[in-house]
Amino acid sequence: MIAPIQQEQQRPRPATVRHAHRLVAATLLKRRRYPADDTPKVPGWKAWAFAAWVVAVVAVYFAHMIGWL
Repeated sequence: MIAPIQQEQQRPRPATVRHAHRLVAATLLKRRRYPADDTPKVPGWKAWAFAAWVVAVVAVYFAHMIGWL
């Protein structure tokens, strides 16, 4: 029988560790300079054409791996 895992109570992090965490996060995860909603929308037909192209490439790959091509 596997013994249950005992959860240890986590102590709150000291203020210096929280400050260091925020500093590292602010350094590595810079804010975007532009809003995400400004990106142009992709037309539906282009999305479906890309999806069909991916399916065709995968089908050709598997057909080649099986030996049909």
